Amino acid sequence: MFGKLFSKISLFFFSEVSKILAPRFKDLSKTLAFTNIEEDIQTYLSNILFFSFIIGAILEILIIFVLVKLNILFSLFTFILTIVVSVTFAILVFIILYKYPQYIVVSNKKKIEEELERSVKHLSVLQDSSLTVKDILFLLQKIDHNQLLTEQSKKIIAMSDLNNNLKETLKYICDNTYSEQEYSFFSKLIEVLDKKSKLVDIINEYLISTEQTRKEKEEQQRSKITLLFEINIFLFFLIFILVFSVFLMPVSKESIKGILFAVAIIFPIIEFILVVILNK
Repeated sequence: MFGKLFSKISLFFFSEVSKILAPRFKDLSKTLAFTNIEEDIQTYLSNILFFSFIIGAILEILIIFVLVKLNILFSLFTFILTIVVSVTFAILVFIILYKYPQYIVVSNKKKIEEELERSVKHLSVLQDSSLTVKDILFLLQKIDHNQLLTEQSKKIIAMSDLNNNLKETLKYICDNTYSEQEYSFFSKLIEVLDKKSKLVDIINEYLISTEQTRKEKEEQQRSKITLLFEINIFLFFLIFILVFSVFLMPVSKESIKGILFAVAIIFPIIEFILVVILNK
């Protein structure tokens, strides 16, 4: 993701730190395995630490440059404020990059579940009792816009051809999937192989289950949108007050210091709120 040269430099500076942090971020290692990021957890942590450090350092230099250009008295208090703002922003960059692999997994999960739902609707039209599990896997490849599902079904067929055990292959896929719906569907196919269920029944059950899940997700999304809207309203009034204080109040060194202090205090609070939302 960051390139070999960048990774080499970041490991030189942050390899020891990443070694300490790696055991505390066990979920990241598993998440990276589900993405196309070809970096182990130590390398990835070193890269995002180094990148965040660079961003924070650049921001610190820019703030100091602006203060000098505005002829603002540079004191210890002002310097501490600039460090607080820069470090806070660097932490935010680190959090975003840390969450990026999870974003890829969530995006792929959403895509494969959409493909599954669309494909199962196509399969529900077929009322052929002679269809086998392997026939279903071949049909999944023929349905339009099935990118991830086509790759997964080809993988299952290729593995089952090698080990001559479709059931164990499906179990392996279920144990190594990041999608609950994919797990549910393929585990039901195992029941068909065991003659515990019929294909028609599991297709109908899957459609009912996904519809209920979709309604629950829509409700959760509405709640999150409402919360984000409230935060945006707060940010709007905050910016308005800051702009109002700069343009309508006498702009002095002390007032600018006060604004910087307010930003330094409020910014971490907003960051904390956004992190909480991202973790939901």
